[in-house]
Amino acid sequence: MVFEMPVFSLSAELAAETIKPDATYRCKIIPSEDEIDMLLARFDYIAVNDLVAELQIRKVARDCWDIQGRLTADVVQSCVVTGEPLAESVDFTLEERYVRLIDDTTSVEVDLDGVEPLKNGFIDLGEMVMQSLALAVTAWPRATGAAEYTEPEPVKSDHPFAGLAAMKQPTNKN
Repeated sequence: MVFEMPVFSLSAELAAETIKPDATYRCKIIPSEDEIDMLLARFDYIAVNDLVAELQIRKVARDCWDIQGRLTADVVQSCVVTGEPLAESVDFTLEERYVRLIDDTTSVEVDLDGVEPLKNGFIDLGEMVMQSLALAVTAWPRATGAAEYTEPEPVKSDHPFAGLAAMKQPTNKN
């Protein structure tokens, strides 16, 4: 018997307790058009096309869930030097661990680097996908042939602080 994988949007939050031990929950995350617009604004992208995350979620221990999967997308960003649109395809492996934080000040403090806390008992799948996309794309995209650095523009003498700058200049009293 073949089961269809449920499809969620980026607003998806999964109640952690619905994942039973020794079971794997599978789902897809595909953003709506409004969520794509939100991604463009949030990360200053020009376009995001064909974004899909396929996830497998397992409860691996008491109060601990692992997510593994794959994120694919086509993203268009601006070159940091020229502003030229640059297209990039990403195929990114997702691996994340979520834990339920216990608010017990008498217990031993454990370093939780590399894990995410549940949010009111929920795994925020959409936020995980958005952050993973931001990590998967080139951080500072640069067009082929773009200058390694740009010369700063000369300071104009009519800028708003020109009067203050003139006051700071040393005066010659000859």
